[in-house]
Amino acid sequence: MLVRFWGVRGSVASAINSDAIMSKIVKILEYATPADIMTPESINSFVNSLPLSLKGTFGGNTTCVEIRSDNDAIFIIDGGTGLPRLGHQLMTVEQKKEMHINMFMTHSHWDHIQGIMFFGPFFNPVNTVNIYSSMENMHERLQYQTPFTHFPITFDDMGINKKFFYFPEKEEIKVDELYVSSKAVRHPGTAYSYKFRTEDNRSVIFCSDAEFGIDMIENIESYIEFFKNADILIFDTQYTFEESLQKIDWGHSSTSIATDIALKSGVKKLILFHHDPWYDDEKMDAVTIKALKYKELMAPGHLLEIETAYEGMILHL
Repeated sequence: MLVRFWGVRGSVASAINSDAIMSKIVKILEYATPADIMTPESINSFVNSLPLSLKGTFGGNTTCVEIRSDNDAIFIIDGGTGLPRLGHQLMTVEQKKEMHINMFMTHSHWDHIQGIMFFGPFFNPVNTVNIYSSMENMHERLQYQTPFTHFPITFDDMGINKKFFYFPEKEEIKVDELYVSSKAVRHPGTAYSYKFRTEDNRSVIFCSDAEFGIDMIENIESYIEFFKNADILIFDTQYTFEESLQKIDWGHSSTSIATDIALKSGVKKLILFHHDPWYDDEKMDAVTIKALKYKELMAPGHLLEIETAYEGMILHL
């Protein structure tokens, strides 16, 4: 199974600006020595040694994650502004002529659906998409978003053959060769987390737009059971712990809460996700370091891996 991240931000897309690029250039030049820029080879070596926050960016697109099964079946989680780039990859780079897509929608807030109307494969009538959700009216929600007053075409005018499937919380369904189940999480209007499981029990859990506050941490047995022993847990960490105390009922969690839950659940790898749109790349580095230090403080030597999601990140399971 392969997991690839196309959009990692929450709330609203946040493009990098000229000031941020200038700041990166200045810092890179401060780090460079004459030997680092003597030859093309030394330049490449120097650049490759830099952290992502300097040589690149964590990315500014909103939620979209791709999963490929071992047989290359396509699963997509949510349709934020990262979705159009995935469409470009499928059509132009992989040159897929006829696609069958499985799409899972967690909820219908704007940052999770803004890219749908710009997803190229949805305009090709030879393609098919099965849209799954534990929300009963996802079709109506997407129709409501795209009347002619809001967009040049409606959702139903997109040429792809679309089918909608509702499956309730706690019911496991089989889609291609993956088994999928869901669990509701605390979020304004409700959202759902999804677990993708293989026949041999390898699992990826996507749990974004989920608020777990300190008032819940001692009484989350049902969630612990859902997360238990996941190989990869992609988790909402939009806020720092201090920020989360000021934003109760905003529907998001913190890195410390995510780490606590991952430790309690026996998760192997925790992926910090749904980053605040106002965090620059330097702040994202600080968030990552803080999470790693917190894990070591709470469980010294524990084997839990913690990484921060960035656009283009690929995980193999």
